[in-house]
Amino acid sequence: MKRLLFALMALVPACATTHQDVELFGTARVVRDFTSYRLERVGLIPLGGERTTAVQESVLQSTFYSELSRSTDFEIVMLDGDDLAEVPSSDPVRRGWYNPRTILGISQRFQLDALLIGTITDLQTFHPQRLSVQFDLVSAETGSTLWSSTLHLDAGEQCVREGLEAFYSHGEGDSAGSDEPWELALMSPRRFARFAAWQVARLL
Repeated sequence: MKRLLFALMALVPACATTHQDVELFGTARVVRDFTSYRLERVGLIPLGGERTTAVQESVLQSTFYSELSRSTDFEIVMLDGDDLAEVPSSDPVRRGWYNPRTILGISQRFQLDALLIGTITDLQTFHPQRLSVQFDLVSAETGSTLWSSTLHLDAGEQCVREGLEAFYSHGEGDSAGSDEPWELALMSPRRFARFAAWQVARLL
């Protein structure tokens, strides 16, 4: 019920006020029989993008892993390139689907119920920061996409800055109750990414 609620909330215009005054900027789609799947252990595939560096991808991977582990009901298993080395590759962007052998191979090796596959579609780590990501939750049982989400954050937009302020100043972000100003998130790629990860987790 929680997941369906947030999927519906994602259809509200981007700058509408939502839970605890922290706005949701992403959208999500979930299959009708989502709750019929047993989803406990989910593998997080290394995030990548056409124009991202290995360092940037590593920061995003660890940040999304930490926030998804903390903010969802799943046991998140962070995978790396070595974990996938002997598994047949999949090219969903070009093909429009996931190679079933890829999904099955990874899932069997790590005893996973699903894979969370993210793609970085836009990244700017200098002011004003931008981060856009796409995620698919793919069933290990059927190879089908159970949930998908798209998120675009641009710190040049007033509503995004207000969301960052609410997140880091009023009880959600890790700087709440400290002397660190929320504005650090405008300069820190890791803090900006944590806000993005929390947004994705709220829709999952």
